[in-house]
Amino acid sequence: MTNYRPSHLSAEEGDPQLVEELNSFFARFEAAPTVAATPHTNARYKVVPTEAATATPHTPTQSSIVLKEHEVRRTLKAVNPRKAAGPDGVPGRVLRDCADQLAGVLTKIFNQSLSQATVPSCLKTSTIILVPKKKNISCLNDYRPVALTPHPMKCFEKAVLPHIVAPLPPGLDPYQFAYRANRSTEDAIATALHSALLVPKLLDLGLSHSTCLWIKDFLSDRPQRVRIGPHTSTTLSLSTGSPQGCMLSPLLYSLYTHHFSAVHPSNSIIKFADDTTVVGCISRGDETAYRDEVEQLSVLCKANNLQLNKLKTQEMVVDFRRKKTDILPLYIYGGCVESLGL
Repeated sequence: MTNYRPSHLSAEEGDPQLVEELNSFFARFEAAPTVAATPHTNARYKVVPTEAATATPHTPTQSSIVLKEHEVRRTLKAVNPRKAAGPDGVPGRVLRDCADQLAGVLTKIFNQSLSQATVPSCLKTSTIILVPKKKNISCLNDYRPVALTPHPMKCFEKAVLPHIVAPLPPGLDPYQFAYRANRSTEDAIATALHSALLVPKLLDLGLSHSTCLWIKDFLSDRPQRVRIGPHTSTTLSLSTGSPQGCMLSPLLYSLYTHHFSAVHPSNSIIKFADDTTVVGCISRGDETAYRDEVEQLSVLCKANNLQLNKLKTQEMVVDFRRKKTDILPLYIYGGCVESLGL
C-alpha cells in the first residue's frame, strides 16, 4: 500500500503547519473579559472595578515580600534533575548542584522582580509540548498542552508561594479538595483565568497591593510557543490563563473560584481542582432550589469568564423514593445535560 496516510492527526508526523494551528488553538481564550464589570446585589457576584487591578509605579520599599537567601537556596536544592529544561535550556541539575553559588545572585534578582512588580519576559516564556488525551487523535482538542517553563522561575514561584498563602484567611473554601496542603492534588490548567478579575479578589483576601501587582504581571504577556519534534511555532503573547506546570497556577485558580459557594442551604458546591459538583437534597419533589443553584453557578461562571463544559457535564440522580417519577432534564446554557439515574 503506497502513499497511505492515517485519517487522524498525529504529532509524530512533524507537520510544520500543525504547530501553528495548535498554538492558535491553545490561545483561543486570549480575549478581554466579555462580561461587563457591574455591581451585583449578591456579594458573590460583586466585581471590583478594574482600576483596582491597574499596575502603578511603586518604589522597592513597597514590596511586602522579601525573600531570604536560605529560602531560595532550599528551592534550588529541591529541583528535580530529571525534569526537562525550559525554553532557556538551563537543566535542573545545574541549579541543584550549584545551589550554594547561585542562591545569592538569584535572591537579588527575585527580590528586584518583587519590588518592581515585574517578572522578566525570559522567565515567563513557555514551550508547549503535547500529550495525547486518547490513542486516536481526531481533532486539536485531543492534545493536552503541557508547558515547559524555566527552572529558575519554578524556584522563584516555589519561594514566593508560602508568602502568598500566609495572609489568606484560615479555612478558606473547605469544599475545595485540591490545591491545598494535606489534600489530594491533580494538575489542571486554568485556561480562562483573567488577571483583571483575579487581582480584586486577592486584594479582598488580604494580599498586599504590591503582591497583587506582581501576580498580575506574572500572568500577563506570557510568550508561548508549541514544539513538535524539530518544528517550533511562532511565539504568541498571552495574558489569559496560567500554564500547566507553573507552581502558582493551582493556588491562583483556587483563589479565583473560592467564592463559588452554594446559595441555598439544601445544596453544596464541592470542588476538586477545576471540576465542580453541585449536590442538592430534594425533599417532597421540590427541585426549585437545586435547579436555581445550577443556574446561579452558570451565571457566576459566565461573570468570571469561565466556561462550563456541557459535553463533560453529567447529572446523577439518586432516588430513594418507593414510587419513582420521571425526572425533568437539566439544561445548561440551553443544552441538555446527560442524566445518570440510579
